Amino acid sequence: MKHTHILILSGLLLCGCSQKQAASTAPASDFVQAGRDIKCNRGSGVLHVDKRDGNSLTGIRYILGAGTSSEEVTTADTGTIVPSGANQHWVVITLHSWKDKFGSHDGQDTTMALNQ
Repeated sequence: MKHTHILILSGLLLCGCSQKQAASTAPASDFVQAGRDIKCNRGSGVLHVDKRDGNSLTGIRYILGAGTSSEEVTTADTGTIVPSGANQHWVVITLHSWKDKFGSHDGQDTTMALNQ
């Protein structure tokens, strides 16, 4: 009976570890999905993407400090997303022809790192 319990507990432990491993091997960029408001950076930011096709993004809107007096809004018609190196929880989004909440920009692409 003692050996049976040890075998069952060992099996459960192995199953739990294998499921955790499988979940952590998913690409970091999978948390960015089109048509959803995605909380990121520990809840300090909200990202919305209208359309996603692979690594290409369209209709990008990022709000930092949503609902506060210091709210900052950045938008871009197009952009790209890539995982941030070996860190599985971060992505880098490049915004093309971005604009701030006042509609101004410097004409350059900009990148931002986000974590889920």
